[in-house]
Amino acid sequence: MGRYWLGCSGWSYDDWLGPFYPPGAPPGEFLERYARVFRTVEVDSSFYRAPTPFLVQRWATRTPAEFRFTLKVPRDVTHEDDRAKGDAVLAGFLASLGSLRSAGKLGAVVLQFPGSFRAPSGTAKLEHLLASVPSEFPLAVELRHGSWWAPATRRMLEGRRAALVWSVVPGTEPPAWVTADFAYARLVGDRALTHFDRIQRDRQPDLDRMRRRFEDEARDAGTIYGFANNHFMGFGPGTVAALAATLGEPAPDLTLAGRTPGQRTLSSAGPSSAAGGGELF
Repeated sequence: MGRYWLGCSGWSYDDWLGPFYPPGAPPGEFLERYARVFRTVEVDSSFYRAPTPFLVQRWATRTPAEFRFTLKVPRDVTHEDDRAKGDAVLAGFLASLGSLRSAGKLGAVVLQFPGSFRAPSGTAKLEHLLASVPSEFPLAVELRHGSWWAPATRRMLEGRRAALVWSVVPGTEPPAWVTADFAYARLVGDRALTHFDRIQRDRQPDLDRMRRRFEDEARDAGTIYGFANNHFMGFGPGTVAALAATLGEPAPDLTLAGRTPGQRTLSSAGPSSAAGGGELF
């Protein structure tokens, strides 16, 4: 299967109707269509609200056997100071992922901290959360303040075998530490772009730099996750295609998301067939 797992941060975007999904496709089809093109996705919606076990089960059953999900831990855990509430939210969130774990579709869970989260004031909280996520859950940690780039942080992450997220986001420069048996990169960008239907920025230098990090620093990592946010270049699927090309990986066929099952080319389309329905997030 290869060690690179490349995908987008989320799959449910109306701006992708036309350039990625076929016009008029219902949201209930988005995940299945997305999974024809990519073999992994980073669930962004779980940051705002933990998914229900029923919804997670739907994700598991509507994706291919080799598909993997990574999910952000809810912000009530990482962004709030109420430890008791955070512990309860974290426990419920992890419990909801049972169907993904049993299907072998759970890639990792991600603790995404805000830029205001700093060392040493946040050290006790980070240590607590590293210990609170059981070792059977692969864990990635996104830290966005330079106060964390110290040997003590690296030792904490290595002790838990948690990956430091390599974020490409303004105002931060995480070191290329490999602290787990996998690497995790996020191409985030800023929030200036508001439409996500096409590539609008040339970020090739950033892609080249990430390739060098993967090849040099992550050469011993068994698995490398790379996720593209719409804000990075303007269009998540196109960004993943550009990253794959930079890495010398097979190009994802973006047209697959617009085809009906069994359709060989877009020009051979017949009447659209429904591929399910219901909520995504």
